[in-house]
Amino acid sequence: MKKLILILAGALFINLAAFAQEVAPKKDTTVVQTENYRQEMTAIKSSDLPAPLQTTLQDAQYKGWETGTFYTNESKDMYVVEIKDASSKITKYRFDATGRPLKDE
Repeated sequence: MKKLILILAGALFINLAAFAQEVAPKKDTTVVQTENYRQEMTAIKSSDLPAPLQTTLQDAQYKGWETGTFYTNESKDMYVVEIKDASSKITKYRFDATGRPLKDE
């Protein structure tokens, strides 16, 4: 009987030790991409946006874009527009140089 109790106690100890290890949380790649895009892009003025993109931004969906923050990459083929709403929530939109919205990767 003692052997059975020792075996069960040992199995319980091994089981607890195996599951007690902390698993590292997955890295949120969305946040990383969000943090990196500013390092890879240059801030610009709204007047520096291509005309087709300015036309796209006239849509009601992009209300408040005029006071937004604008970025472009080195080759000027991608633009990011950050729009802050009344509650200070920032929404980011990506566009190509022709004003077409780009889907997030």
